[in-house]
Amino acid sequence: WDVGYGYPYSSTVELVSGEIGDDIANYLLNSEQTPSALVVGVFVGAQGVTAAGGILIQVMPKAATDEALVQTLESRITKLSGFTPLLQANQTLPEIFEQLLGDMELVIFPETQMLHFNCGCSFDRMLGALKMLGKEELQDMIEKDGGAEATCHFCSEVYHANPDQLSQLIKEL
Repeated sequence: WDVGYGYPYSSTVELVSGEIGDDIANYLLNSEQTPSALVVGVFVGAQGVTAAGGILIQVMPKAATDEALVQTLESRITKLSGFTPLLQANQTLPEIFEQLLGDMELVIFPETQMLHFNCGCSFDRMLGALKMLGKEELQDMIEKDGGAEATCHFCSEVYHANPDQLSQLIKEL
């Protein structure tokens, strides 16, 4: 994601086990300093992938200092035999949360919200970014490259600006 500097934030951590859940939890701990437990699973049947899912539990900043709470959560997540058996048993998320956290003043909100990835890139935003290059650079792109191409680092959408569009940007500067 863009942290306000016009380019995506990037971080690298070593893989700890090669297991997706372990490695993402390690990233969250070491890169974002957020203690997390992640359990993921996929159920592959005769028809291919029939179910996939996971649980991400993160300790909020004030609770992160409560070592007993952190140890309890780690212990319970470790005792799970993975997420795939839960998928196979057709357990719902509220049932899984009740099983894991039911004695910890668990509150499940009835509202659900579908999540989806949405990138805010657009052709106009790309033109705005090109405009920041200045007249000389834009003219150089027209002469040497015959236009410009930009790829969004978030969603990989590719945008093209032709020489006329770059000339218009130069006029606007």
